[in-house]
Amino acid sequence: MARKVVVVTGATRGIGRNTALYFAKKDYTVIGTGRDEAKLDELQTELSEFSIENKAWKLDVTKPESSQQVVQEVADAFGRIDVWVNNAGSFKAIGPTWEVDAENWVTDVTTNLIGTFYCVQAIVPQLLKQGSGRIVNIVGGGTFSAFPYGNGYGTSKTAIARLTENLAAELADTDVKAFALDPGLNDTDMTRYQRDTDIGQKYLPKIEELFEEGVDVPPERAPMFVHAFGEGRLDEFEGRIVTVNEELKEYEKESSLEESDFKLRYMKK
Repeated sequence: MARKVVVVTGATRGIGRNTALYFAKKDYTVIGTGRDEAKLDELQTELSEFSIENKAWKLDVTKPESSQQVVQEVADAFGRIDVWVNNAGSFKAIGPTWEVDAENWVTDVTTNLIGTFYCVQAIVPQLLKQGSGRIVNIVGGGTFSAFPYGNGYGTSKTAIARLTENLAAELADTDVKAFALDPGLNDTDMTRYQRDTDIGQKYLPKIEELFEEGVDVPPERAPMFVHAFGEGRLDEFEGRIVTVNEELKEYEKESSLEESDFKLRYMKK
């Protein structure tokens, strides 16, 4: 049988890179994407150690034509795409909402939310055409509760959760599934920016405290969950939010879900 094909956005660093390499170890054909050509070259070297079919390709999620092109090129080269991971993210706007640089705030929302939307528009027709596929959207801080001083990031990640729920409902009669994954606290360039910069230390000091308390998760934790989605082991959670802070085996044992389980909280009296 031909190997399954996965595309990971934002794969040149952090969770995206860890995910691309994890899938390569699991004998998938991996297309890791990003914008930094030097980082893409590094990723290509790493991926090639597993298979010459693995590729590091340029993709700018903020440009719809870029996503469309990658989907077409991967489909032409390998015949199908089995898993698409919307991981590319930005967290530049730190501070009070009325004081942050407006361009940074818009960049965060554009990369995180609009970028995910553009990729969804590009990949869903291909998955419907081939009759199956899995989309995993990475959410994160701010999805479950308020995220003061990280409003652009938190707002966009929360919106991705709802986008995923809506998308899954639209795809309910198909074998194309969409999921939202909270990857937990990871030691990445993004979280190091929050911890090491003056602005991060001023407004997000608790991030460093969480690392000191050992709340962060191992680098393979989030990729393990993404892989479980890709293998169809968590299909009951389509349109819902799964967090790596719970045990994967507990999710796999789940047999009955209420309508509101693992979704954004609903208003109550």
